[in-house]
Amino acid sequence: MGQVLPKNKNKHKIIEKFESKEKYFIKNGGILLDKQMSLCKGQNITCPTKIVTQEEIKHATNSYDPQLIIARLRDANVYKGTFNDRGVIIKTPKQLDLNPELVDLFLTEASVAMVISHENMNKIFGCCLETYIPMIVYDDIKKRGITLYLILHGEIQLEKPFKWAGRLRGATDIAYALSYMHNALSKPLVHRDVKSIAILIDSSFHAKLVNIAYSVSINPGKKEQRWPVYGAPGYIDPEYKETRELTDKCDVYSFGVLMLELITGMNPSEMVKSGKDLVGEFVSKAERNGGIKEMIDMNVVEEEGNLEEIQRFARLALQCVAKKGDERPTMIGVVEELWRIQEGRNDQQ
Repeated sequence: MGQVLPKNKNKHKIIEKFESKEKYFIKNGGILLDKQMSLCKGQNITCPTKIVTQEEIKHATNSYDPQLIIARLRDANVYKGTFNDRGVIIKTPKQLDLNPELVDLFLTEASVAMVISHENMNKIFGCCLETYIPMIVYDDIKKRGITLYLILHGEIQLEKPFKWAGRLRGATDIAYALSYMHNALSKPLVHRDVKSIAILIDSSFHAKLVNIAYSVSINPGKKEQRWPVYGAPGYIDPEYKETRELTDKCDVYSFGVLMLELITGMNPSEMVKSGKDLVGEFVSKAERNGGIKEMIDMNVVEEEGNLEEIQRFARLALQCVAKKGDERPTMIGVVEELWRIQEGRNDQQ
């Protein structure tokens, strides 16, 4: 076993460079088990996750064919692939150099995916542990995993238009997923990276929340811990950015931005590049009579859209992006209101 120094600011940290994939398998497997036990407080977790090989990953992605990439994230590429005639989504690191932070991120994502189970979160299918940075395989959703980002901002031709009913359904699905993360385990899990590129949409406009690598388990009420600020520009809770105190209300803020993105069709991250802010502009317009209507993408309303429902949705989004976390609803409250909006639609149909 050789040792090399990492190319990062922590010069005292030693990176283990193994000569065989078997040693990586043992090392990564041990870390993964330790993370699972930490999440579940030592409870015995039976995990049916399949262990896949590096060769199987290569075959499933057609030798990492760039044409199969459906999302390019900060640290990873996400491929649409096939595993024994089964549609899968495969997350691989962008870089192959010895980066211990990436190892931790990928193993954190795998461990969280193994211990949580919700219909609106992508189910883990397998994990490759025999590379320095592990790779993760998820089940595809009806072999139709397209990111919400591509639907809203890319040139994707859908079988049917993405109108109001589909956007409401997708938002409700993601709200359910976040509510589950915040309440299902003994301590809340905060996603920290809610954004349109972290959401997969199927042909019926049902949504699944993905990219949970930056999720962290928090201790509510403990103010002393400061967390590094992470998230996509335009989606990050400004209170979290200022105080570095991480709470579940950080996800509520990001979800509120996502709601605004759904009804305006605007790209929060691109707006930041040009010195604009989706939340700021929407709030400013909302303070004027009829201002909300000005911001709504009329392609959403066309044909089946109900403007009153959309305005109610927008008011909920504004509650989610309140400046102070204490003024925002919980994700349970968000789910309840979205459900009431959907029930109103059903009563009218």
